[in-house]
Amino acid sequence: MVSLPEPIASFIRWLPSEFSTASVLKRELKARLVRPFVRQDYETISYADRDWDTLVVLDACRYDVFEANNPFSVPAERVNSNASHTSDFLSKNFAGDHPDTVYVTASPQVANHGGDFAHVEHVWRDGWDEETDTVLPETMTDRALDVAQTYPEKRLIVHYMQPHYPFIGEAGADLAAQGSFLDGREDRAYPSAWERLDAGVADEDQVWDAYEENLQRALPAVERLVEALDGKTVVTSDHGNLFGERVSPLPIDIYGHPPGIADEELTAVPWVELPFEVRREIHGGETRSATTDDGDVEERLESLGYV
Repeated sequence: MVSLPEPIASFIRWLPSEFSTASVLKRELKARLVRPFVRQDYETISYADRDWDTLVVLDACRYDVFEANNPFSVPAERVNSNASHTSDFLSKNFAGDHPDTVYVTASPQVANHGGDFAHVEHVWRDGWDEETDTVLPETMTDRALDVAQTYPEKRLIVHYMQPHYPFIGEAGADLAAQGSFLDGREDRAYPSAWERLDAGVADEDQVWDAYEENLQRALPAVERLVEALDGKTVVTSDHGNLFGERVSPLPIDIYGHPPGIADEELTAVPWVELPFEVRREIHGGETRSATTDDGDVEERLESLGYV
């Protein structure tokens, strides 16, 4: 294992572990230190180039957690995403022109980083649940089925927010406003779950249970979706999520899913190709940009912990 130079190690120790601007700086510094040392000596997938009619994306879903909760008769294959963050997932896979594809999304990230599609359904705009500060999986399935009827000759991407925080089940009810990597704000009422874990003042088992419960909460809605759709459906994720793993030879633990960290564990995601009887007949057409300057984008991203 490589040791940090003592001046850097001392600086990290000096930065407070409590929840302040300095603690956010500490998390950012840790990510910047490990990035150059992360080895990407494994094969990654290109989502747009894979064979599917419907791509179900479970945001930030670890392979091992999905494997333990897989509701389908088909085993989950372990593959590696080419991204460690939703923004990277979008820019690396769907930044271009996709006239044969409709994107249905609970994630506002698509509004900032998506490409051009036949149609983009921004469910986070009007399907937002104010109580949980996210889009519930049932809302996503209802909307996706409506969109599939409107665009029967298009490939369909359905991007659920779960198991990404906020945690919407009982296990995460008292964790309050969980956030994401680089989400520190002096005016937030609560620190994020990842900040607490990084500071060593949160129960990792509790956060793990809440994260796994988020996936369990979403899977019945996903099952309802795939049972109603024709064609070849694949269930996967844009990236995984770290729980204190070390992603480089440096003695630095990382929580969450920082952008630009091509770690094999962070990018390990499930790939489930579900059986089908007939394929959909897919056609192209005109496209429109996924990006939007809608005033709710930043507010929604903040609720999900990105800002």
